[in-house]
Amino acid sequence: MTANIKRIALVFVVGAMAVSLWIIPCLAQDAQQYYQQGLAAYQDGKWELATEHWKAAASLDPKSAKTHKALGLAYHWLGAGDKNKQREAENCQLAIEEFKKAVSLDPQYAKAYSNMGGAYECLGDRDKAIQSYEKAISLDPKLSNTYYYLALLYKQRNEIAKARQLVKQGDALPAEPKEDTDEGWYIVFLEYLRWKSLGPTLEELR
Repeated sequence: MTANIKRIALVFVVGAMAVSLWIIPCLAQDAQQYYQQGLAAYQDGKWELATEHWKAAASLDPKSAKTHKALGLAYHWLGAGDKNKQREAENCQLAIEEFKKAVSLDPQYAKAYSNMGGAYECLGDRDKAIQSYEKAISLDPKLSNTYYYLALLYKQRNEIAKARQLVKQGDALPAEPKEDTDEGWYIVFLEYLRWKSLGPTLEELR
């Protein structure tokens, strides 16, 4: 009887392992499909749809730092500029939580720290924004745009010499490498508007 029980248990374990080996790749494939669908929506400026797809991807693959960072960006854009200040704050806080998940999974993820800085700015927390931007630069000194964001925060603190040094450092670097969440016609348009508004201030510091 004991031998039969052992055989049944062994069959069960082997069967479970076989099922898991079949299911895990399927889940990864589904997560990637949701990620790509979220990316398409994000690049078209459809923030809510992007969050839905990326939440689905994250639920299937919770250890993907890339997906959590992307979801954080979607929440950030969903909140940024919202006329309802409470809704804006809630979405920017959700963005920060996703960026934190990304860096907990990948502590070297410099772009996630930089994006977190933007979400803290959305909440009006300049100190934490500065900390996040500085962490990003410490991990990847080639993030040229992050120097500019940081410079503008130091200018707001009236630390002009520090701000000018940061702009000088950013100007000395090549264009920042792009990730898939930096591409798409609507994202490029928003970046154009952002730099158009920041340009005059950066020129003052040059």
